[in-house]
Amino acid sequence: MTTGFSIDANIRLPGQGDRHAVVADDDHAQRNALARHLAERGFTVSTVSGGFEALSLIGAEGPAVALLRRRMPEDEGDRAAALACMLYPHTRIILTAGAPDTQPGNSPVTVLTRPVDLALLDRCLDGL
Repeated sequence: MTTGFSIDANIRLPGQGDRHAVVADDDHAQRNALARHLAERGFTVSTVSGGFEALSLIGAEGPAVALLRRRMPEDEGDRAAALACMLYPHTRIILTAGAPDTQPGNSPVTVLTRPVDLALLDRCLDGL
């Protein structure tokens, strides 16, 4: 059986001087903690519960960074991150995962272990 989905890709470059972020996480506490931390760092933050929901926000808002939850390799978060990297190359994609990652060194996606170490997240944001 083949499954599929479609997406309208409204591609917008990150705004000049705008610091937008998208946080997609079905864990309400983690989503709020990340959003609060990003807001304290000067970001305007939009939140959703799923990775595919985040794709439309990324296209509409052109955020500098998007944090997506990955439960396991090849899940919705992983697929949404891959699509986001292709469709929105100007947005930094960060996956949050329950276990340490074995990503290849040349991966365009950063993976942070949950619960997210906010100091490590800050280091990821420093280049934005």
